[in-house]
Amino acid sequence: SKSYKYVLESKYTPDFFLRNGVIIEAKGFFKPADRRKTLAVIKQNPDLDIRFVFQRNNTLSKNSKTTYGDWCDKHNLPWCIYPNIPQSWLS
Repeated sequence: SKSYKYVLESKYTPDFFLRNGVIIEAKGFFKPADRRKTLAVIKQNPDLDIRFVFQRNNTLSKNSKTTYGDWCDKHNLPWCIYPNIPQSWLS
């Protein structure tokens, strides 16, 4: 599987790398560290097409009204809730 360098010595390995170049990140719990890592990878690899598939559109934390989808929208990242993956992502 492909991996991409980001920050200094770290590596990012996508959950799924599709033949059409789309990278799928599948998340149950979307940890703050994963959100930071995603932004770092995108900043250093702006050409990547990263899309998220979430188990549920939970809020970022108990005290937040921001959902996973809201976070993706803010950062212009395509997202969906499993099993409703757009067919266009896969072809």
